Amino acid sequence: MKKYQPLVKVMILLVIGISTFVYAMFQGGFVSWFLFYATSLVLIITIVYALMPIGALEVERKVNAQRLVSGEDLRVTITLIRKNPFPFLFFLVEDVIPEEWILKNKNINTKQILYPSFEKKLVYSYTIRQPKRGEYQFTEIKIRTSDLFGMFTKEKVVFVKTEVVVYPSYQELNSWDVYNENEAEAYITSQRIIDDITSVAGSREYVPGDRLTSIDWKVTARINKLMTKEFEEYLGQRFLIALDCSIKEKSEALAFEKAVELATSFTVHSYKHHYHLGLLSIGKDVSRYPINYGEQHQGSLLEHFAKLNFHLGNVFDFVFVNEINKINSDTILVIITTRITDAMVENVRRLKKKRVQTAFCIVTDSRELTLFEQSKLALILKLNVPYYVIGKNSFKADLQGGEAVAQKS
Repeated sequence: MKKYQPLVKVMILLVIGISTFVYAMFQGGFVSWFLFYATSLVLIITIVYALMPIGALEVERKVNAQRLVSGEDLRVTITLIRKNPFPFLFFLVEDVIPEEWILKNKNINTKQILYPSFEKKLVYSYTIRQPKRGEYQFTEIKIRTSDLFGMFTKEKVVFVKTEVVVYPSYQELNSWDVYNENEAEAYITSQRIIDDITSVAGSREYVPGDRLTSIDWKVTARINKLMTKEFEEYLGQRFLIALDCSIKEKSEALAFEKAVELATSFTVHSYKHHYHLGLLSIGKDVSRYPINYGEQHQGSLLEHFAKLNFHLGNVFDFVFVNEINKINSDTILVIITTRITDAMVENVRRLKKKRVQTAFCIVTDSRELTLFEQSKLALILKLNVPYYVIGKNSFKADLQGGEAVAQKS
């Protein structure tokens, strides 16, 4: 029937025009002929709008930032430049949002009615409030218009590709000792993570952001250029994050988002304190980032966190057992997961035998731990491995709470 809809609408217009003409011929008088001429004018305008194409359009999409952090607003500006200045009644412009945006972000309105008149350049903007973490691609902009009665509608789709990456938000961890020294040596610990490094390897030119306490004043005075001390690599600064991307069901998706946020927070914290950091994320795909330091390395990790998705099932336990042999004993391992299993406890035991210093973080998204989870965490604590329950409070508070538990044991 859709094939014949335009023909049916034309027939309706002809019937209306013929009816008013017949009425004027038989009735006569000013009113009947006025009705005929007025109706004819409207019909002619309707037919002109039906026959007139939207024409060529130059469409541009601009965003206030192609890289932003979750929690910041995304401002999108659409610009249309018309080649044909025909006075259409209106344009309904819609920036087509990827389905992931709609699922993750609520109340997004990207439609706008514009009244072009004879203007050739049309501009409108909209804002997406605090978009969630992810990688998104805008591809299409739809322009619709119609006649006065909406009988003949026309649509034009313009392809304009724009990529936006939303990094996960993070929290300041300040000073978090993954391992606390115990004078009684009740369990094996690594050296406390410290900022005061005493072994100077040399000097380099000062870079904005370097600590003022690290400035080498003697070299600065000698060469008349601001220099800062370079320190030898500290063994206790080598970290590896093992991120479990597997969840049991979709209801745990929020916990997974918080796990990614924790990994991001630790990445930012490590970069600020010049710690060397690596990443092992295990889900549908296995991604390995070697232990390294630098702005480019941090950017690669944040880009990975932005694009990361959860996986329904249990892949982590089966993959991680083979990764244990690749972890050096001089590395501090931080396991971040949303669940705990028998296999995880066994893997922690293997790490303990290999003398790999480990911290276990379970993210619960504010729910209470089950009896099963509590029993497994008790087994991990018996291995003298500290655990941290993340979810109820800020990361700083939850991590400090975990350290207190570890010290009491």
